[in-house]
Amino acid sequence: MSLFTSLFSSKQLATPASTQEVVTLVGNSKFEIEIAGTELHQFTLEAICGPHQSRDVNRFESAWLVLEDKNRQDKNAVRVEIRGKPVGYLSPQAAISYRRQLIRMGTPKAGGRCQAMIRGGWVSSDGRKGEYEVWLDLAFLCK
Repeated sequence: MSLFTSLFSSKQLATPASTQEVVTLVGNSKFEIEIAGTELHQFTLEAICGPHQSRDVNRFESAWLVLEDKNRQDKNAVRVEIRGKPVGYLSPQAAISYRRQLIRMGTPKAGGRCQAMIRGGWVSSDGRKGEYEVWLDLAFLCK
């Protein structure tokens, strides 16, 4: 476990069972890639971050990028997991760019690991809740 992960994560990293080869992706610490579908995984994100608070959460985690070649809705789908649990997907455009980057690296079937930031999770004084969002540190997708 890296120093960064050990500082910001309370649990050991779970490695996706379906991934044989793993590449570690280093970004520019700007966390500019928002993943899609987090609205379906709010329960999981709350389990990771804790209950909603009066202010935004900014929590660093390690994320796994898992290729879903057999996804019926998108043959290029890339699932994002944190602590071994799905939390969303790369957008279709980002998934294609990511897969092209894997090909350029000579690892077209590899899973990826990168840093993620979970943001949001606020609750207002009148009871409204802000959803958790997940942003990835993948600078090469921002070009």
